[in-house]
Amino acid sequence: MKAPACLIIGNIRDGEYEGLIAEGITPLLIADSRKTSKIADASRIAAVASYDFSKGLSAELLALTQRLLDEHGFTSVLNFREGYVAITARLCAALPALAHLHRNVENTLDKVLQRQRFQQSHNPDLHVISREVQIDDLLARPAELPYPFILKPANLYSSLFVRCIHDQHELHDYAHHEWPALQRYVAGKSRETEQLLLEEFLQGSNHSIDCAIAADGTISSFPIVDVIAGVDIGRGDFHHFARYTPSLLEPDAALKERCHRLAHDAVKALELSGTFAHVEFILTARGPRVLEVGARPGGSRIHVIRQAWALSLDVCYHRALSAQALPSANQTPQPFGIATPFARTDRRYDGLHGAERISQLPGFQRWYAYVNPGDAIGPVSNGFQNYLYIEFRQPDTASLRQSLLAVADLDVYGENPDTTDTKHILLIGGRDSGLDWDTHHQFRFTLVQQPGDVSDYQRQHATLVLTHDIADLPSYRETLEQLHRQRPFAAVVSFSELGLLPASLLGEQLGIVHNSLRSVEVSRDKLLFRQLLQGSRYELPAAAVTGSEEVRAFVRQHGPAIVKPVSGSGSQGVYAIDRPEDVDHLPLEGSNLIEAFAGGDEYSVESLSLDGRHRILGITRKHTSGAPGYVETGHDFPAGLDDASRVQIEQAVLWLLERMGNRWGPAHTEVKLDGERLHFIETQTRFGGDQIWEMVWKTTGVHLAASTIAAMTGTSLPEPQKTYARMAIRYIEADRATDPQPLQARLLQQPFALRASLNHDRFGRPIRRSADRHGYVLLACSDADDPALFNAAISHSRFTTQGQAQ
Repeated sequence: MKAPACLIIGNIRDGEYEGLIAEGITPLLIADSRKTSKIADASRIAAVASYDFSKGLSAELLALTQRLLDEHGFTSVLNFREGYVAITARLCAALPALAHLHRNVENTLDKVLQRQRFQQSHNPDLHVISREVQIDDLLARPAELPYPFILKPANLYSSLFVRCIHDQHELHDYAHHEWPALQRYVAGKSRETEQLLLEEFLQGSNHSIDCAIAADGTISSFPIVDVIAGVDIGRGDFHHFARYTPSLLEPDAALKERCHRLAHDAVKALELSGTFAHVEFILTARGPRVLEVGARPGGSRIHVIRQAWALSLDVCYHRALSAQALPSANQTPQPFGIATPFARTDRRYDGLHGAERISQLPGFQRWYAYVNPGDAIGPVSNGFQNYLYIEFRQPDTASLRQSLLAVADLDVYGENPDTTDTKHILLIGGRDSGLDWDTHHQFRFTLVQQPGDVSDYQRQHATLVLTHDIADLPSYRETLEQLHRQRPFAAVVSFSELGLLPASLLGEQLGIVHNSLRSVEVSRDKLLFRQLLQGSRYELPAAAVTGSEEVRAFVRQHGPAIVKPVSGSGSQGVYAIDRPEDVDHLPLEGSNLIEAFAGGDEYSVESLSLDGRHRILGITRKHTSGAPGYVETGHDFPAGLDDASRVQIEQAVLWLLERMGNRWGPAHTEVKLDGERLHFIETQTRFGGDQIWEMVWKTTGVHLAASTIAAMTGTSLPEPQKTYARMAIRYIEADRATDPQPLQARLLQQPFALRASLNHDRFGRPIRRSADRHGYVLLACSDADDPALFNAAISHSRFTTQGQAQ
C-alpha cells in the first residue's frame, strides 16, 4: 500500500507543510523554476520536480503530474499562492483522475464576478455595493462620487493599491501616485490588470475565516483570525500589519456563528468544491460584511492556527480533498500572532533595527525576514508584500494584541536614524518653502498634509501623514503620537494658516517646542485680537455682528466701517460700509466682526520671534484694489518710509508681539499709518503670503522657515546673505481672450522683472479675493541699480489695472 501523499503546486514556505510531514503525508512539490520569494528550506522539503509555470498548462506539466500520480497515488492537490490558483484548476480539469478538485476557483480571481454572485445570495451579509470604474471617468466627474469609498484593483490581492478616498483631493492624489504605481506593477503580467473597483466604505474591524471544501461541496470552517490593518495603526492603507487568534469575537457565540455562516455562504455563492477558501470580512456596526474570497489559504494562517489551536490546516486541506475525516482543534487555544510591519517609504533593507527592544516586548518569540540586505522594500501602496515577520505568544488575546501593536511604535527599518545631529521636525501643512531650504539635511521632516496639496518635493523629502483637513487635529493626532513614540519630535511648527492652531495644540500635548497657543488664538480670531488692544492707544471700536441691523447701528455710532469674518484671510469676506443704507445687500455669513474704518497708508510688517525675542525684518508697502473688497494688488519691500514713520511702526509691532506672547516663528502684521495715528488691522503668526517670505529672504538673507526651525532646535545656520536691495510683486488682470504666452513674455520684458506666474483658468473672472487673482510678476533690483528706475518700473500702468495704492 502506498504512503499517503499530496501534490503541491508552485511554491511553499516554512510553516505551511510541517503538519503534513508529522502526519506521515508525503508532500510532492513541483517547484516553480522561476525565481520566487519566500521559499521553504529545501533541506526540509525537497522538490520532486521543477517547472516554469509561466508556460501555463502544457503537455510537459500534464505528463509530469500523471507520472507522479502513477508513482505515488497522491489524493490531493494543494496550492498555497494566488498566482498558482488558475494553473492548478486547469491542471486538475485536464486529468480525469483529478477533475473533481479545484472546481470553479476562477470565480475567486475576478472580484467583479465575486460581487455579482454575492449580491445573488440570500445572506444580506454578502451584499456590498461595488462597480467597475475607470480612473479617467472618476476624474471627469469627481463631485458626483459617493465619498468616502474604497478604490481597489479588480484582481490583485494582499491589499495592494487599496485606498479609501474621502474627497476629491484624495482622488487626485491616488491618480497622481498609486495609479501610476499600479500600472507599473501589472505591466507585462498575464492575469493581473489595472481594472479598478469602486466599493462602498465599510468601517469596522478586519477578520478572516479559512475553509476546506470537499469534492461533494461539504464546507469545514476554521477558527476566526483577527487582522490589525494599516488604518488601525494610523497608516493610510489597508495592509495586514498583524494577524492573531483566538479572535476577539470568540466569546460571542451568536456573532461567531453569524461570521461562520457568512464564510459558508460566500463559498456557496462562488460554487467552490474540492478546494479551500480564505474568506475576509469586516465587522461593521450592522454586523459582518464580506470583503473577498481567495481559493488558497490565507497568508500565514496555517502557521498561526497551528500555533494557537494545535490544528494543522495543511492536514485538514489534504484530508478534505481526499474525502477523509478532519482533525479537531484544541479547545483551549494559546493566543498567537504575527506582526508584519512595512516600511513607510521605498528604501533598501539593511537588517532589523531595534532588535533588542523588540525582543523585550511581552510574549516575543522570534523574528525572521524573507528579504536580504540591499533588497528593495516599501509600503503596500507601492506594490510590496510582507517581508518581515515578528511572532508573539501571550496568555490572553488582549495582551497579545497589545504586544503586536507595540511593534507599530518601533522603528524596525531605521527610517528615523537616531543621530545627535539630525533633529525630527513636525510640520503641519504648508508649501515646499517650509522644508526645501535644508540642503545639508540637518533635519528629518514629518509633514501633515492634505492629499491635494502634496508636491513631488514633499513626497521625496518628508514622511507624509495625509489627512482630509489639517485643521481637523483629531483625525491625525493618534498617528503623530505613535510617530513621536518611535522617534520624538524636537519641535512642531506650521507656516500655513490652517495649521497654526493644531501645531500649537500638539506642542502642548507632546511637550515639545512650539509657538504659544495664546498668540495663535489671538491672531486667528479677529474679535479676540480687538479685545487684546482694548485700553491701549491702539484700540479701535469693534464688535461682533450677526445681522444687518447690528451693522447699521455700529455705522450710525462710529461712521464708516469694515466688516470681515472673525476667522479668515486672503481678503475673503471683507466689505467696506460707508453709510447705514450700504448694509442692505451685505452677505453676512458665519461669525463676523465690524470695526471702525482706519484711514491712512497700509503696510505689513514682517517679524521673527525666536524664544520670545522679537526682530523686525522689514516693512512692506501694500497696494489694494480699495473698497469694497480691498484685494491686495501688490507689495513693495522694503517700503519707502521716513525714519520717524519706520520707527513708529516697528515699535508698535514689537509692543504687539510682546502683548500677544508670541514666542516662536514669523509674524505678519498689517497696520495703517495716518499721520501720527497708527492702527493695527490684523496679525498672523506666520509669514506673509504673496511671496512676501521670498522678498524678505532675498533682501535680508533671512529665510523665515529655516531660521525658525534652526532656532527651535538649537541648530546653527550659515550667516545670511542677501541677494537684492529691493523687491516688489505686482498682480495683473487679464480678460478671458488674453493669450497667456505673449502676456508672460511681455511681463518678463519689463525692467527688473524676475519671473511671471499666470493663472490662465482665472482670466476674465472678477477678482473678489486673493485666490481669484489672475497672476503676478516679481521684480527686484540690486544695490548697484538706480532706485528711481526701479520705482518707475514698479509704477508702470501695466501693473496698476486693479487699483492704486490705498
